[in-house]
Amino acid sequence: MPMLDSFLVDHIKMPSPAIRVAKQISTPKGDIITVYDIRFAKPNEEIIDEKAMHTLEHLFAGFMRDNLDYEIIDISPMGCRTGFYMSVIGSPKDEEIIDGWKKSMQNVLDTKTIPEANIYQCGSCYMHSLEGAKKVAKHILDNKITIMDNKKLSIDPNNISNECNVDKNKIKILGI
Repeated sequence: MPMLDSFLVDHIKMPSPAIRVAKQISTPKGDIITVYDIRFAKPNEEIIDEKAMHTLEHLFAGFMRDNLDYEIIDISPMGCRTGFYMSVIGSPKDEEIIDGWKKSMQNVLDTKTIPEANIYQCGSCYMHSLEGAKKVAKHILDNKITIMDNKKLSIDPNNISNECNVDKNKIKILGI
């Protein structure tokens, strides 16, 4: 099985909140697609509450589209619940992504409803927390967003052991 790009960066060194260009690809017609790692929580130290994460998925995807002047292909939550991947057409500057993220988090704080949180448009419409999403948004706005350096985070997977010695009781849950 091929090694995915996200597993070639050292999650121990990864800061949050932070962004990084996870990859850039060119389409056959020459368009650039940039995939961003938008890290809300520090890996193996913080995790976003599942209800808050689901609500952020609904809100963040729409608000980033309102706040970024690039075509967003997709915004998807990370399975580890520490952030989102965002794919855009083009090569926005890091500052544009950060600015859009901050505006989107302010939008989350200002919102009163969760869009598409109904039985027809959401597969888990019972699993939301607007209050939790707002706590995560405040966490982002209260902290400096940094830009991750892929070279400094680069790891050789052949030189690491496949063990997880994280004390689950010390993980901070964001959004509760």
